[in-house]
Amino acid sequence: MTYIILDLEWNGVYTRKLKSYFNEIIEIGAVKIDSSLKQVDEFRAVIKPIFSRKLSHIVTNLTGIDEQELKGGQPFSRVVSLLKRWISDPNAVVMTWSTTDLLVLIENCRYFFNSQRIPFLNYYVDLQNYCQTRLDYGDTQQLGLLKACELLSIDTGDLENHRALDDSILTGKVFAGVYEPQSFALQVRPTDTEFYDRLTFKNVIISDIKDIHVNKSDLRFRCEKCNRRLRRTGQWRFSSRAFFADFICGGGGTKYAARVQVKLKYDGAQTTRKLVQKPREDCEK
Repeated sequence: MTYIILDLEWNGVYTRKLKSYFNEIIEIGAVKIDSSLKQVDEFRAVIKPIFSRKLSHIVTNLTGIDEQELKGGQPFSRVVSLLKRWISDPNAVVMTWSTTDLLVLIENCRYFFNSQRIPFLNYYVDLQNYCQTRLDYGDTQQLGLLKACELLSIDTGDLENHRALDDSILTGKVFAGVYEPQSFALQVRPTDTEFYDRLTFKNVIISDIKDIHVNKSDLRFRCEKCNRRLRRTGQWRFSSRAFFADFICGGGGTKYAARVQVKLKYDGAQTTRKLVQKPREDCEK
């Protein structure tokens, strides 16, 4: 089995041609890991941008890449071709730290190749998600690469953070530190049509209370003290990506504020509810 750890650096620019912002990839780095979890090869290429040769201060400060370095870069299409040839194994599992890099790669493939398909990607794993599960980090916040290195006691040495190849090397060390055959196999996804549809699906916050994805039962609440059905005292209003309404308990007059958010995801609508008691007297049975 061949494992490929991939990392990108990009420059976000506004382009008049597209009349929108575009995340133009300026560097690709990758390492190849064999079945014994040893790094056996590495790949690095700087890409010569076509939209803007001027880097934002954020990108320059973050990566250390300067405009002079970009002048010696190669075209995006050429680099992708070289990367595909370097990977060579059609069954290789490609991994990135979160799907952000993958989405940027799709964005660039869509422009340069007129296709959202990534030419060298047949099997994929979101390594950040896998590590977060293996390290039992919880889901309240995303696990950063350096934090994962800290948790695994991995020495970052002289590697430069936010350079594509160095980040790939670090990510490869993290991968080796958390890898377990059975749990990893469950994370591998073939990059079929559903994979791309799911990856590029943009979640939508429902803002119309009459929308078919809003379940009426989710708009009903009960008193936290006496379990009586609460009576809504005003209209539902949409603000800050959620619906809000006031309620009152008929048993003791306790007032509540309710928040309901309906998010439409690829697999369907997801509803989150919250009921907060206002500072009034408790309900009575």
